[in-house]
Amino acid sequence: MVYAVALSCSGLFVSGQTILPGTTPLTVQGDLSEKMVAGIDQFLMRSIDESISKREQYWNRDFSSPNAYEKSLAPNRERLHKILGVVENRLPVTSLEYVSDTSRSAKVADAELYSVFAVRWQVLEGVYGEGLLLQPKATPTAFVVALPDADQTPEMLTGLAPGMAPKDQFARRLAEQGCLVVVPVLINRDDTWSGSESVNVFTNQTHREWVYRQAFEMGRHVIGYEIQKVLGLIDWFSHTNSNEAVKIGVAGYAEGGLLALYCGALDMRIDSTLVSGYFNKRERIWEEPIYRNVMGLLLEFGDAELAAMIAPRTLVVEHSKAPTIDGPPAARQGRKSGAAPGIIRTPELNQVEFEFRRGRALVNGTLGTNMSLVY
Repeated sequence: MVYAVALSCSGLFVSGQTILPGTTPLTVQGDLSEKMVAGIDQFLMRSIDESISKREQYWNRDFSSPNAYEKSLAPNRERLHKILGVVENRLPVTSLEYVSDTSRSAKVADAELYSVFAVRWQVLEGVYGEGLLLQPKATPTAFVVALPDADQTPEMLTGLAPGMAPKDQFARRLAEQGCLVVVPVLINRDDTWSGSESVNVFTNQTHREWVYRQAFEMGRHVIGYEIQKVLGLIDWFSHTNSNEAVKIGVAGYAEGGLLALYCGALDMRIDSTLVSGYFNKRERIWEEPIYRNVMGLLLEFGDAELAAMIAPRTLVVEHSKAPTIDGPPAARQGRKSGAAPGIIRTPELNQVEFEFRRGRALVNGTLGTNMSLVY
């Protein structure tokens, strides 16, 4: 085979000729691999910038009525489900399980207006959500999923553990207003369990990155699994609230804000969505931690497009200080340094305003009246 190929190519060469016909000598100076990477970077950055104007080809919004608008977004929701890995049918969540044993009660605290319980709920085979249920002692005024940042615990959000100022404990404050609140545990940014004793390999990848890398191979996502846990709670709320007399909301900060935005865009049963410390232009998503990367996201979706998917339901975007993340944990003794770089910073106000205005512009007329930006 090699001999035959050599014979077929022999006509291209002439004795003493060093230049192939139709070509010119390569005279570029410097490190060619470095120039190649720079060219690829330039191409990708240009493509990302152009993605905003090209996204409209994926949308066919019908503004004739709110119901028509919701129906016209169905293909986009289907594609968003797929790229986030939210594709399995969830197990029915008709009740939450109390987490207790002979030495520990499920009730972890009791306040004047509400009680706090440790709970869990199964959403997929082998996949459970868990967290705290803040159960009001009167009829609930609303059902709310309160989503902390990845490095905040439900106990911090409810004032049962130190780490958050009282004004920031929004799960507790919602419960004091009569809301039934569930605060899920999110996968955090530690690296304690990122590895395997069976192969004696541990890494400084955060837990979020560790799950992201393995889920990605199977068309799933750490974001998708956490969305499934949130939507399992929405299933329970809807089951409990069968006559739809009580409104359903999701509220999230930082990584929780990311989840709230996606959940509000995906599930029309959510009446109100609050996104704090996250909403921004996403064209530099490659600078953020790798576990926020979603395959093909910017071809069709930026935060503005997700916001427009929530309309005409209520969306509140709060520009607030985000957690400062400088990268993954430093590799400790016994751990490989294999984590991807990535930072999180407070979004610039002008960029948040730009993206919010773009989201409102995507929604025609009165459909966007329930979208607001607060500071």
